[in-house]
Amino acid sequence: MTNSPLPKTDCLTAAMLTVGQRRTERLRFTRGQVDTYCALTGDANAIHRDLEAARRRFPGVTNIVVPGGLIQSTISGIFGTRFPGDGALGLTFIPERFRKPVLPDEEVVVTFEITRIKGAIIELELTVTDVQGTRLTSATAKVLAPDPAYRDWWEQQTQR
Repeated sequence: MTNSPLPKTDCLTAAMLTVGQRRTERLRFTRGQVDTYCALTGDANAIHRDLEAARRRFPGVTNIVVPGGLIQSTISGIFGTRFPGDGALGLTFIPERFRKPVLPDEEVVVTFEITRIKGAIIELELTVTDVQGTRLTSATAKVLAPDPAYRDWWEQQTQR
């Protein structure tokens, strides 16, 4: 078994960010990721593993449903790797209800917009859409950005 490489990270301090700054990420979840997430979290909801159950809950779906928690966890991973990046700490994440389910292998677009910066605390509005631009959900989040000392350490590590 080989270890997969870690994703490329960034490390942005609050001073490097601005209100109104945006970042967009495209996400896609596989059936294997859904199975792994459910096994790790103990989420035994049948809509995440059985098509018939998913269809009874969401008529017309063509696949099982990706857990909202998997999507939220992946977004949290973006906070800690790319925006603001390594060293960032998630403080709050308040999502709305999904307006329609996300299915494995469907691409979703997550837009992060900084709405406020207070010291090292970054407030963001997030919007999740399908690739046609239909809004699926939104959320607000607060993230503690890394400080300059951490950024200095991170730069030294990435230059190795």
